[in-house]
Amino acid sequence: MGAYRKYAAVFWTGALTAASLLVSQMAAATPLSKPHADVAPHAESAQTQKAPDPIPAPVSKGIQHLVRLVPELASRVVVYSGLVDGPGISGDRVTFGIRGDAEESRDWAVFHPQTGDLLSLEIAPEQPNTGPALEDQQVIEKASAFLSRLHPNGLSYRPRGVTRQGELRTIRFVRTIHDIPLDDGYDCFVTADKSGRIVGFRTFDGALYQEWSPASFPSAQRAMSPETAKQRYVQSHPLEPVYLLPSQSDSRTPVEARLVYAIRDGVVHGPHSGSALDAVKGSRLAASRQQAEVRTLTVTGTGEAWTARTEAEAQALVKRALGADVQKLPVTIYTDMLDNGEQHRFFIWGFFEEGVGDRDKVYALGQFPSGLSPALRTHVLLKTDAATGRLINVVLDDGLHGGPPTDKKRDWAAATALLERLLPAGTHKLRVQNTGGENWTTITADPIVNGIPVVWEDEMEEEGAYTISVNPLDGSIKQVWLAQPDWADVRYPSPAAAVSEQQAVSALLDAYPLELMYVRGDWLHTEGQTWQLAYDLSFRQSRSYCYCGVKPKVDLTVYVDGHTGSVVVRE
Repeated sequence: MGAYRKYAAVFWTGALTAASLLVSQMAAATPLSKPHADVAPHAESAQTQKAPDPIPAPVSKGIQHLVRLVPELASRVVVYSGLVDGPGISGDRVTFGIRGDAEESRDWAVFHPQTGDLLSLEIAPEQPNTGPALEDQQVIEKASAFLSRLHPNGLSYRPRGVTRQGELRTIRFVRTIHDIPLDDGYDCFVTADKSGRIVGFRTFDGALYQEWSPASFPSAQRAMSPETAKQRYVQSHPLEPVYLLPSQSDSRTPVEARLVYAIRDGVVHGPHSGSALDAVKGSRLAASRQQAEVRTLTVTGTGEAWTARTEAEAQALVKRALGADVQKLPVTIYTDMLDNGEQHRFFIWGFFEEGVGDRDKVYALGQFPSGLSPALRTHVLLKTDAATGRLINVVLDDGLHGGPPTDKKRDWAAATALLERLLPAGTHKLRVQNTGGENWTTITADPIVNGIPVVWEDEMEEEGAYTISVNPLDGSIKQVWLAQPDWADVRYPSPAAAVSEQQAVSALLDAYPLELMYVRGDWLHTEGQTWQLAYDLSFRQSRSYCYCGVKPKVDLTVYVDGHTGSVVVRE
């Protein structure tokens, strides 16, 4: 959570009135207990240095509501910290301190700045816990009561497991309508001590507090039976075999590939898994994300050697790859050691702003000194394996990004021609896709072996064994990135030794059976969004998962090991 401002407004929670909160346009609030003081004494010096920011009216109301739910907070001092942004939650933060030590308190809450809804809470009770230890079910009941009073808008919540940490227990809840869960990832978590006292709460964002009319959700009467849904799911072929290579940081040779069955379109690429089924029609739901253009190409490699050890060889490699002449540009050369023992050599050409260190130039590409001649506004970076000289990455940055809609036919031709030169001699089958947008083209290519695509374990959508970026202005190459190992040393297990797709699907459904739920047709909670009934894997309802961050090329959150048939979960 971000640090709050040095000079914070400090108030007693027992005196949360319009006057004490310094809010000029706020509805009068009823004091929750007899005021001890309007402002903590130690805050006086801070106020003389800088006038405290007023607590916004919605936040002050949220504080009052929280104190009603957790009465022991009525004796605390409120320190208003202002807006914080992440990690994981954004809003207005306050801390709850003890008199004389208010600003040092570690107890805090975050409220939605517009609505005052509680987003996150963490407190430590002043009095030790002397009550009897409760069973999990009793703690769940107390947490449910807190949640229903926090948000009494007619929604119900279903507990989905209890996590223990010492004497604390955290209960995860999902929202339900008609007793059917909403598969949108906006879970909430309530933490209680062994006697059931509430000491923590969190949710991903304010979506928890959205009000829904049960009548606006489709009825479950027309939904197919779970047995029919399972049959349709199996018929939809929801899994695809994939060869996985170990992470790029792994330097073992020979490289051992693993065969796995991954869920098509993954389980975290949208508000539902890519293989979810419409509960009425039985058809697979289309993924809401935009699909990249994917092609399967057969390319004949020329077997050119893309290596450079000396500066002269590096200049020649840049000329061949990018058509750039860097002889008139100053060059910086250095070598870095990786944690796994590998060494990478960097050649960086171009003029940089004063004060940019050699190893910082890789992060300053495209940033030129003022007054530099346009003819010299070029940065080129070449990264190679220091031991072999093998090309890893080469990029040209002239500071110009974007442009008019690019010629995709031209860009594909340029990238394919370069692939032929980058590939070893012989015929290769590749799965190639364009991950760029309308104004740029980035082509990624991954090998296909035994009819099965090959990817890195942690490969992102915009990455590939070969990644080529094309200049939208003229179709020239702007970047080449190679992540492949020595293909001759990769060992691929035979598909004949793997479990069948049918066995893999059965194992997946045994671990995470299909569950009837409401899913959204979009990512964001926007006006006019629609909810529909679907049968989806119960993975998300069994485990919390934040739908955020970069998108993996192959989602390995849940997959089936191709040789053992076991279901693997990576979180």
